[in-house]
Amino acid sequence: MIRISDINWGIVETIYLIIIFIVGFVITMLIIPPLIKFMKKKDYIGIDIHKNSRTKVVESGGIAFIFGISCTSVLLIVFFPSFFNETLIFILTVVLSGVIGFIDDRIRLKSRYKVILTIFTGIIIFLANLFGFVSIESPTIPFLGKLRLSLIYPIVVPIIVAVFTNTLNMLEGYNGEGSGTSIIALSFLFICSLIWNSAEGMLFTIISLAVLVPFYLYNKFPAKIFPGDVGTLSIGAMFAGIALFGSLEAAVFCTLLIHIFNSFYVLYSVKGFLESSEILDNKSDILMMEDDFIKASDHKSAALTLPRLLLAKGPLREPELVKNIYIISIICGFFSILTTLLMVITTGNQNFTIFIIVTIIFGFITAIMLYLFPRIRGIVILMVVLIVIGYIYLVCIDLFIMPLDLVDINILGLILPTNILISLILVIPGLLVWYYVTIKYFWFEIKKMKTSLQSKNDSSTMIN
Repeated sequence: MIRISDINWGIVETIYLIIIFIVGFVITMLIIPPLIKFMKKKDYIGIDIHKNSRTKVVESGGIAFIFGISCTSVLLIVFFPSFFNETLIFILTVVLSGVIGFIDDRIRLKSRYKVILTIFTGIIIFLANLFGFVSIESPTIPFLGKLRLSLIYPIVVPIIVAVFTNTLNMLEGYNGEGSGTSIIALSFLFICSLIWNSAEGMLFTIISLAVLVPFYLYNKFPAKIFPGDVGTLSIGAMFAGIALFGSLEAAVFCTLLIHIFNSFYVLYSVKGFLESSEILDNKSDILMMEDDFIKASDHKSAALTLPRLLLAKGPLREPELVKNIYIISIICGFFSILTTLLMVITTGNQNFTIFIIVTIIFGFITAIMLYLFPRIRGIVILMVVLIVIGYIYLVCIDLFIMPLDLVDINILGLILPTNILISLILVIPGLLVWYYVTIKYFWFEIKKMKTSLQSKNDSSTMIN
């Protein structure tokens, strides 16, 4: 990671960044209309399953922002040649992920094959780091500092890329949902990059925002174009690149917490990788009603998803459901900024005063949001509890596990820090307990909704 303060950033560089954003925005905006016409001619059409009219919408729209970000990256290299290596590997990873997504859009790869292929995509970053073309640092974690993973971390990089690409893919399905939440997350990551003093994080968030904002204008309700897997996988690769090159792994994790929660729910409830289009029949998380209202499925075997949790309090139309998801995404952005501030504090470059002030401000804004959007309260409380417990967990590791004088594990010359391995293993029971609490919360809401509907029906019967 190159620090912003080390590259003599000034007015000229700021102007360059504005030009890059404008060019990326304009290119992507100009590509989308002819792309829609071309896709219609090729019959690359999908069905909007969250409308009773079953509207036909152009698929694989992610091609637009892949082309846009490729052109924008050339301009980034021209203005900031010192980032040539990082930019080249970043864009190759995004484009290759998009190619895999496009193939999946056309022939519908099985989920496990898609996961394997996206792991191979991450090998580009692994090889570039192995041969010194780029440098991937060990992650910095609040309270723990930089982890001692200089040997093992580059090896797990392909898995990190696969996780982010497929995580973004699993929540997409509603008009403007994937692109909207990604824009919110990237906006907060831009702030995190400035706080963390990460030049790569700042540059890559800017070019990603430049191409996703115009796409969102066509993807929002009522959608004229869907991203397809070509879009969702490439967006996931963008986040993976920002996390790895910008040394913002913890911040990216927090901004995408809404996606990670959803993926965890789906993986555990259906025992495997499934995207929204594959969750059908008795596993469908939602049911369509009259007037395009969407309600949560009460089928025992239905997939547990974030939309299903939100709809457990009662039916909503698609725009209202997506709006609630946006609000949760904004709150996740608050978590990312607080986490980045803790990272800076951990490295000794800041005191707790700013962190406390920012926490109070975000707490006040969050309280207002919870008042205005009551159905997100339970989910946000679950998130806050998980984050707080996570911080306590990190403090306990720092105090009790890291000081232990344990012999590191040596496997064929690969050194595995025993303290870190023990810490990771201890996470598993906590996640299982949290999932159990989530399930209980969901069925409590479903039962409450059924009771409310039954009371209304009984009242109507008495009046009649």
